[in-house]
Amino acid sequence: MNRSIKEEKKMLRWSDEAVGEKIVNIVVSLNEQAQKLYSQEVATASYSDVKPSLFSFDKIGDELDEVENALLSKEGHEGEYMRAMTNGFRYFARSLQGDNVPYDELIANIQELPTTLITNQQIEHARDLVEKGLSDIGYKGNLFEKTAAWRSDTLIDPEQVTTVAEKFRETSKLGTMKRVVELPEEDGIDWIKSTRGVFWSGYSKYTGSFRGNLTFNIDRPWTEPILAQIMAHEGYPGHQAFYCRWDYLYQQGRLPLEASYYLINSPTNALFEGGPETALSFLGWDDVNEETPGVTDEQKQQYLLARNYLDYQRMFTTNACYLYNLGKVSKEETIDYLINRGGITEIEANNAFRFFSDPIQKTYFPCYYYGRWMVGNAYKETPKEKRKEYFTILYDTPHTTKTFIKAISKLHGEEFNAFHTMKQ
Repeated sequence: MNRSIKEEKKMLRWSDEAVGEKIVNIVVSLNEQAQKLYSQEVATASYSDVKPSLFSFDKIGDELDEVENALLSKEGHEGEYMRAMTNGFRYFARSLQGDNVPYDELIANIQELPTTLITNQQIEHARDLVEKGLSDIGYKGNLFEKTAAWRSDTLIDPEQVTTVAEKFRETSKLGTMKRVVELPEEDGIDWIKSTRGVFWSGYSKYTGSFRGNLTFNIDRPWTEPILAQIMAHEGYPGHQAFYCRWDYLYQQGRLPLEASYYLINSPTNALFEGGPETALSFLGWDDVNEETPGVTDEQKQQYLLARNYLDYQRMFTTNACYLYNLGKVSKEETIDYLINRGGITEIEANNAFRFFSDPIQKTYFPCYYYGRWMVGNAYKETPKEKRKEYFTILYDTPHTTKTFIKAISKLHGEEFNAFHTMKQ
């Protein structure tokens, strides 16, 4: 493909002309409301020229009514995708307004995800993988002692976090271009900076024209193996790659106007976070059987351990999110669970609580774990000869949680049980 964007913009549509503009208008208008109410950006990318013009929830609701009526007879994948998205918009609007909608109903409609607690059996399996990884590289003692020693040995000074992150930038981009997805030559990350006082660990900001910036929270402790995972998540082949690829496809007339954005709290979220959560595996950096120039087998051992460790922690934070938002435990009980059951540091436990108790992020948080589960399982179960088709499904095709599961089932020739068990 010609990777330079020189030609005149084309336009792909999945609906009648006015409907596509209305869908994007709803998205960017929801963004305006979220910024007004909570000072948060929720439409983190919008590639079209459509500007918000719906300055109240009543107007957004009226526009949703018109769009939903127009989509009733739309068949196939396009119809299923757009109806699920507009349904998600309506539930997100209700959540933003503070409507008394049960948490599990919000998650089912906004993200098409379950609110089932992760079982002790799943947690024990993840724990065993962490224990084995620590033992294999020579650590001794109980899990807490081994984990503490490993984190101490690989700890990065806070002021060096961005310097270490920079070292991953080009290697991960080259791996992305070779193994995962092609990006236009204009793509790039302009800067990597650090910050404090926020509840997230890393943040990828797409600035448009195929460019982005990354920021890392240095209040939390960083180790080299964990930073490798988060750098792949935020950069390549994670968020920056997704944002840039979608922008490229839209400019080429290969991404429809009706999907020309990314909205926090919509049925696309599990793919958008599940892909980055699995990104380092896409590079082959956790598999000694894969050829990966610049990444040693010793590093791969560390990176696989870090992935299993982050998965193990995410099980506790996801359970804590559900227990708290379903009204089963208090804030104090939630943080105690994270620290004393999950072995999570006090800083990270409090940050996690700030994240999943936030009025907007509480309905976003589940997509990290369930997205990792869904996208990671789909990747592991896809034969190497079908990886190109897999990446086309993930990066190049607008999907909701349900349509992605359907597409993977078709790719594999059998039902894909995305949430049945966590395969490792």
